[in-house]
Amino acid sequence: MSLTGKAFTLIELLVVIAIIALLSAIILPSLSGVRDRAAQIKELSALRSTLTAWNQYATDQKGALIPAFYGNPPLDALPAFYEDGKPIPTDVYGSQRAVVCRWPWRLAPYLGNDFRALTMQDGDDQVKLASGNDLGKYLYFSSLYPSFGMNGMWVGGDQERYGFLPAEIKGQRNPFSNFYVSRLSTIRHTERLIVFASSRTNQSATATDACREGYFRVESPNWIGPQWSTYDADVAQSCGNVSARWQGAASVGTANGATELVPIEELRDMRRWADQATDAKWRFSP
Repeated sequence: MSLTGKAFTLIELLVVIAIIALLSAIILPSLSGVRDRAAQIKELSALRSTLTAWNQYATDQKGALIPAFYGNPPLDALPAFYEDGKPIPTDVYGSQRAVVCRWPWRLAPYLGNDFRALTMQDGDDQVKLASGNDLGKYLYFSSLYPSFGMNGMWVGGDQERYGFLPAEIKGQRNPFSNFYVSRLSTIRHTERLIVFASSRTNQSATATDACREGYFRVESPNWIGPQWSTYDADVAQSCGNVSARWQGAASVGTANGATELVPIEELRDMRRWADQATDAKWRFSP
């Protein structure tokens, strides 16, 4: 008895390939969407933890908000610690002053010194890539590249953005003195005032340029004049270092502890950035 087999015809093979291609086109974007959504949820959860820590810091400081950048001369540096309450070492990579001046390691104790709350998974890998096994580099790069930038010009103060200047200069009132909210109790619009937003930077580390997403500071659309232009995915400064990494939206955390994804164009509203802003196009007038 002989056995005969039946092979697939060319048309049948083409039909099977077309079906596989169609299923792939349907399933793969769905899987990608699920992964993106999971990453969004993870980031928003980390942002909520960061906001809780920000609030706890203010409570311990009797209502005073943590500065975004503070401690360059003539100001005295604020204490900053890493694991087990150890102070930032003097021989840290880059500059001990820079690490201490930036907000991340001053806030870290309120996060249980678990710095993963301040970095995305990919961002954490990039910081480690830049750092290798060098603790000093890790302290430096993680202070520079947290996932969220602070709106320090308008919340808490930023020494490099006209913060902490004297109230008077040569007997005349200084219009740049204390134009930002510095105490939790003085914030009028907690539901809209941005404290943190997902961030990015073109500033590269000396060791590697791998770190792109994440930066410790974000800038408002306007100051005395406009600061933002059209959003450019390759130029962080185009929209104040804010990263619209979630399909054109940024993770935003407000002073009332809420987190949300906000389209980048909606963040051009200055009322989201400055508590005293009266309209979307408001500018500071000294």
